[in-house]
Amino acid sequence: MDAFGEMSRRRFVPEETTYSLLISLSSKHGKGEQALQLFEEMKDRGIVPSNYTCASLLALYYKNEDYSKALSLFSEMEQYKITPNGALLRCYVAKEDIVSAEDTFRVLSTCGLPDVFCCNDLLRLYLRLGHLEKARALILKMREENFQLDEDLCMTVMEFYCKSSMVDDAEKLFKEIQRNGKTMKIATTISLIEMYARNRISMFLKEESLPRALDSTDSSAANIVLKSLLDMPEGLSNACQLISKLAREGDTDHAKFLYEQLTALGTKPDDSALATLIVQYGQNQQLEQAQELFQSASASSLVGSHVYNAMVDSLCKCGKTDEAYNLFMEMADQGNNRDAVTVSILVSHLTKHELTQFRKETH
Repeated sequence: MDAFGEMSRRRFVPEETTYSLLISLSSKHGKGEQALQLFEEMKDRGIVPSNYTCASLLALYYKNEDYSKALSLFSEMEQYKITPNGALLRCYVAKEDIVSAEDTFRVLSTCGLPDVFCCNDLLRLYLRLGHLEKARALILKMREENFQLDEDLCMTVMEFYCKSSMVDDAEKLFKEIQRNGKTMKIATTISLIEMYARNRISMFLKEESLPRALDSTDSSAANIVLKSLLDMPEGLSNACQLISKLAREGDTDHAKFLYEQLTALGTKPDDSALATLIVQYGQNQQLEQAQELFQSASASSLVGSHVYNAMVDSLCKCGKTDEAYNLFMEMADQGNNRDAVTVSILVSHLTKHELTQFRKETH
C-alpha cells in the first residue's frame, strides 16, 4: 500500500479501477480491514464500485466465513446494478441456502454453464443436502454441453455416481480420469471401492457363487481402483478402515469381499480390520464364518492378540466357552501375550454362562 500512500501525497485522485485493484490486493494478502476502509473511502468519494470490486470483497468475506456480511454487502451493492458472481454463489452454498444458490446459478448460466468452480459448488451442495435428482440433472446438462471437468469437479461427479450406485458411469469416469492424467483423491477412491463392495458382490451373486466371482475379478475395474488406492500414501490403512466400517455397519459380506480382494492382490489387511470382522460375525452368531476367517489368516501369517481376542469373544458369544478357553490357552504358544483384555472377555462370558446355568438348575 506504499504506492497508494505515495499517490495520496502527490494528490493523485484514484479512479474506480485503482480502488478495485487495491481492494483486490488487500483481500488476497489478508488485509481485510484495509480493503473495507478502501471501499468506504471509495463510496465517500462517490465512486461507483464495479463487479470486480464486489467479487473481491465477497471473496474476502467468504474466506473469513462471514457469509451474512457478504450477503448484506451484495444487497447494498445491488443499487449499483452489480450482477451475481461466483463468490456470491459460494456464500449461498456455505449457508446451504439452496433456493438463492440456484437463483444465482441461473443468472450465471445466461450464456451457458458458468465456470467449473460454480458447477462444482452447486453440485457439492446438492450432494450435501441429498438432492440426488438435481445433481443428476446438473451432471446431465454438463455432459450435453461437453463441459470440460477439472480435477475437483471430476471428484464431485464421481461422488455422485458412488452415492447413486451408478457403477457403469463410475467406471467410465474412472477410465476418463486415468486417460487424462488426473489424480484420484483418496477420499473419492474410498467411496468408489465402497460402491464396488456394496454393489459388485450382489451383481456377481446373481450369476454365480461368491468364490467363483472373486476368482473372476482379477482384472476388473474394482481391482484396478483398489490397486490405485494401495499406491497412495496410507492407502492400505484407508482400505482397512473401510473393511472395519462395513463390518461395524453389519455388512459382513461386503467387508469380507473387500478383505478377500486385498489378500488376492497379495496385500495383508491389518489385524484391526480382521478383528472387527470376526467380532461382527460373532455378534451375528455366524461362528462358522468367523472360524474360517481366523483359520485362513492364521495359516497365512502370524496374527496378533487383537485377532485372538476377537475370536475368543466370538466363540463366547456363540456359546462355545470351552473352545474359547482352549484358544485362550493357545495364545501363549503362538507368541501372543494373554493380556488383561483377553482375560476380561473370557471371565465376563464365563461368568454369564455360569450364572445362566445356575438359574436353570434352580428353577
